[in-house]
Amino acid sequence: MPHEAEQPLEHVEHAQHASLNPFDRRVAMTMAIVAAVLAGVTLLSHRAHNATLLHQIEGNIQNTEAADLWAFYQAKKGREHLYEAMEELMNVTSSDAKSNEAAKSSRAKWQASAERYKGEAEDIKTKAETLHHESEKSQEESHHSHLRADRFDLGELGVELAIILCSVAVLTKRRGFWLSGIVFGVLGAAVAVTGFFLT
Repeated sequence: MPHEAEQPLEHVEHAQHASLNPFDRRVAMTMAIVAAVLAGVTLLSHRAHNATLLHQIEGNIQNTEAADLWAFYQAKKGREHLYEAMEELMNVTSSDAKSNEAAKSSRAKWQASAERYKGEAEDIKTKAETLHHESEKSQEESHHSHLRADRFDLGELGVELAIILCSVAVLTKRRGFWLSGIVFGVLGAAVAVTGFFLT
């Protein structure tokens, strides 16, 4: 019976000794630092992916609005041409029409309408071109954010591998795994930092 009572105490003593093992403490501290870096890199990655989607959505909205304006522009140009054609038709159909007051009034009204539609169409064209350029800019920003997200993802992978290698070091008590984990962590963080320098 006394031997059975000593066995759990011996396990407690071994557990206390293991918790004071300097190697395990260093690896655990390394893992804590790597985990903090991983949290930061993961946050950057998620934000870059969200920015990519946001820019794509903005670009698509602007592109749709530009397409709507181009359709409106075509409708205005169609009306402009219709009124110009009606004025020309009035001039061609009858020489008496030139002297007729009603014909003069109609011709003036059609000419004024054609000019109005021409001006409105030009304003719409300017707005559509502006929206098209903004859409292209949003698509470029989306591509840039995607490239940054790729760098952050690659950095995240390196930092995750560092945690795995440090975990293996704790289990195997081999210094090589720990040092490899440190190297992967530093490389992963460095790759993530390069995401800030992409232009």
